[in-house]
Amino acid sequence: MVLSVDRLLSFFDESRYLSNLGPRTKAGALKALATCLASDPDIRHPDVLLEALEAREKLGSTAIGKGVAIPHSRTLSAPRLKAVVARSKKGIDWGAPDKKPVKIFFAVVAPPQERKNDYLPLLGALVGAMQQKKNRDAILAAPDWEEVRTVLEESLRG
Repeated sequence: MVLSVDRLLSFFDESRYLSNLGPRTKAGALKALATCLASDPDIRHPDVLLEALEAREKLGSTAIGKGVAIPHSRTLSAPRLKAVVARSKKGIDWGAPDKKPVKIFFAVVAPPQERKNDYLPLLGALVGAMQQKKNRDAILAAPDWEEVRTVLEESLRG
């Protein structure tokens, strides 16, 4: 199922944007991403949310290479699909297949069952959009959320 760009963008919000992820470790970064998600009033049980992201990461790294990771999980803590965009200036070792540190993060959570089943299409769209160097470079260079959102919109349009 292909989702419209507007639908894909609806899962992101300026309140769930971290321009400079502070932690230098994977565990610290996962906690910061979970905390950012938990600041959304829809998210319940932040500790369960963090455990879900950590459990998924134990199954295998969510780094896709080229400096990008997409930590994700289905959890009862999220009544609907939500996503975070985060950047790390120095990069974080995430166990990427290409061994490069991760500088761009998209954390995605969704309930175990969704009526519209947008979770996998969103993950796929993000993976596809981040394959192009120009998209990654533009996200890293963006001065603010509005520019990041514009880059996301353009990159998701292909």
